[in-house]
Amino acid sequence: DDQADLGLSNSNFTASSNSSLSSGEGSESPSNSMEQMGGAGATAIAANISAHHHQSQPSCQESFHGSTSGGLVNLSFWGNTSALAGLPQRQWHFDSDEDDDLNEADWSSNVAAETLGTLTDGEKKRQEIINEIYQTERSHVRTLKLLERLFFHPLLESGLLSQEHLLLLFPSSLVSLRDLHGTFEQKLKQRRLDHNYVVKNAGDLLAGMFDGKSGEELREYAAQFCARQQIALEALKEKRRKDEQLQKLLSKAEAHKACRRLQLKDLLPTVLQRLTKYPLLFENLYKVTLRVVPEDTSEAEAIQKALESSRKILVDVNQAVKTAEDAHKLQNIQRKLDKSTFDKDEFKNLDLTQYRLIHDGSLTMKKNPSIQLHGLLFENMIVLLTKQDDKYSLKYLNATRNMEVNNKPVSPIMSIDSETLVRQEAADKNSFFLIKTKTSQMLELRAPSSSECKT
Repeated sequence: DDQADLGLSNSNFTASSNSSLSSGEGSESPSNSMEQMGGAGATAIAANISAHHHQSQPSCQESFHGSTSGGLVNLSFWGNTSALAGLPQRQWHFDSDEDDDLNEADWSSNVAAETLGTLTDGEKKRQEIINEIYQTERSHVRTLKLLERLFFHPLLESGLLSQEHLLLLFPSSLVSLRDLHGTFEQKLKQRRLDHNYVVKNAGDLLAGMFDGKSGEELREYAAQFCARQQIALEALKEKRRKDEQLQKLLSKAEAHKACRRLQLKDLLPTVLQRLTKYPLLFENLYKVTLRVVPEDTSEAEAIQKALESSRKILVDVNQAVKTAEDAHKLQNIQRKLDKSTFDKDEFKNLDLTQYRLIHDGSLTMKKNPSIQLHGLLFENMIVLLTKQDDKYSLKYLNATRNMEVNNKPVSPIMSIDSETLVRQEAADKNSFFLIKTKTSQMLELRAPSSSECKT
């Protein structure tokens, strides 16, 4: 059941550095199982996580798929193996972090009055943005540490979640993201100290984080962490509802004041949410820098480079998420698909998971609206599934309600080629005609909205 819910058997998606995230193309080869990576018993797992660094990371696809054998939990890549009992990292000190934040929240309070008086309003605005970048980065690093220490470790020790589910919620890239963002935060902090809290330039630090090798690592680790997160959270929601022990464990962790009244379902998405904020912050800093210090072209260029790279990383990670969720959606549809009508037909072996989904949504036949369809648009074909309750059927479609009219049933699978015409209906912006010129067949389909129709 876990495998069915989590979509772990689908091998048509990877988020490794070798995959094309921007185009959303999946890998056709199955990923390696966890067993090939070497395992450790449930009492000898991941002790020294805090000492773990990027070089021990597995490829991303290895964290998306897993298998269990003989009760072994193969999570050795999380860190050096040791007994879980009495781990020092289980002692959490989030209170001191909060105290530090209070001391550093207002950058101007650390600046001498005479120095502050010499700054223009524009320069003060620039310092506020730099300070916001630092403060929000600090908060993000705290959240990553919190996910690891307050949620991952207790869940790992409890054994309440399967290995596969645990790895979907907390891929090994969590440690890499923590280290990557932590290093960035420390560099920002040191720059503030070096410049007595009036930072002359920060562009080199921003470009260093988001461009080149560091930017590529951020893209890869974030893609791995975010891609199947929503799938894992949906399964966790159902698991919490059924498992009282799991509910108690998570509720206790979420009640910790470091969570600030946020639940695990709110904390995990912060990795993607953080990526959406960088371009906004960098764009504001770029505009203010051009206005306040127009002569410092190198600073502006470095910020612009970071801005462009952060946008590209966000696009790639969003595409990785869409690719994973589409693959999971197709797997669920395939599992519920009735192909009995085509037992002796070319479509009887149709496997939707082998295609890349472009778009999907509800449709009705305008001349026969009682029949609910679910349209699947792929790169080279459109599939019209007849939907009833939670099941899908592959059936021939009749274009009109009047069966006496000479109207040959239309195949539910149409290739998209030179013989296929698509025309939006002029009188109804929610409807479009799907025409096969070779067989002189036409379907008039209606979408829930005009935008959905155009898509």
